[in-house]
Amino acid sequence: MFAGYTIIRRLGAGGMGEVYLAQHPRLPRRDALKILPRHLTADDEFRQRFNREADLAASLYNEHIVGIHDRGEFDGQLWISMDYVEGTDAAKLLRTKYPSGMPKAEVVEIVSAVADALDYAHARGLLHRDVKPANILVTDPSPRRRILLADFGIARELGDISGLTATNMLVGTTAYCAPEQLQGLDLDGRADQYALGCTAFDLLAASAPFRNSNPAVVITQHLSAPPPRISERRPELAELDGPIAKAMAKKPDDRYPTCTDFAAALGSQLATVASEVPAGPTQVIPAPTEVIAKPPSGSPSAPAARTGSRGPALAIAALVAVAVLRTSGSARWAVTLATRRPAPGRPSRLPRRRRAPRRRRRRRRV
Repeated sequence: MFAGYTIIRRLGAGGMGEVYLAQHPRLPRRDALKILPRHLTADDEFRQRFNREADLAASLYNEHIVGIHDRGEFDGQLWISMDYVEGTDAAKLLRTKYPSGMPKAEVVEIVSAVADALDYAHARGLLHRDVKPANILVTDPSPRRRILLADFGIARELGDISGLTATNMLVGTTAYCAPEQLQGLDLDGRADQYALGCTAFDLLAASAPFRNSNPAVVITQHLSAPPPRISERRPELAELDGPIAKAMAKKPDDRYPTCTDFAAALGSQLATVASEVPAGPTQVIPAPTEVIAKPPSGSPSAPAARTGSRGPALAIAALVAVAVLRTSGSARWAVTLATRRPAPGRPSRLPRRRRAPRRRRRRRRV
């Protein structure tokens, strides 16, 4: 038992505390209960900030944000209860299903959902400060897959100064932190966008953009090293280098205006590449040559424009049919019909055969 909740099992743990699946004390509902460490609860400045920001997070209603239900303090530890989302997080999904990186389309879907959640919160004066794969929850696709951003309980108001607490504790995960957040400078929604760019890189490459066992080295890379190219890890994703590099620009002014703009740029590159990918080989069946009997000498012939353009017209019709139906399994059949069927309104006509004149039989005179 904890604060009236019945603990069922532990769901996970991190630097900001442990998360448990718990039975609500009064309602027939299971919540995710996050319990913060004692040393954070002992920090008066952090406690005040936590209570204020949990209240703000509880006012967020978005399909891509995990809802906050309650908060409190019990036995010297702060806690917060939120929706329990049955599924997995993107970090675990990478480890178990996509050890070499997720498919592009799936990453764009996740980034778009998280971007929508972030811009919604930013418009209401709230930053997240800890966007990363482990905070992105993904449900099973049946009946409908949901993508939600969790841990808004440690978010902060846009009006607050710097990304550090009064005790100089950094809120956020170093591998995804924006340079201005690491330096303790003023923050806005573009700091979350930087973290979302790092997250997109991680989902695609199955590795954070900057990795080192020494956190100081990672911080230095965020501050001064150019963003790595995703094409260095996966050459087939070269078209995504530009959008990710812009989202991870060192200066906030060099990034996209909003997180949704970044997601749209990522998606447009994917759509452009998809439209440029050639379809499978299509067998073009040549148009049959129309054989017309040559009229006898002296008989009127068809106009030159008509006889001279008939064959090319059929060939062009066949190519157009291939272009329109190249993605269909019945392309060959359609092309065959297009080349054999006469154009409407212009039936095929073969010249009439001229009958030889009958000879008159002469009567023999007796």
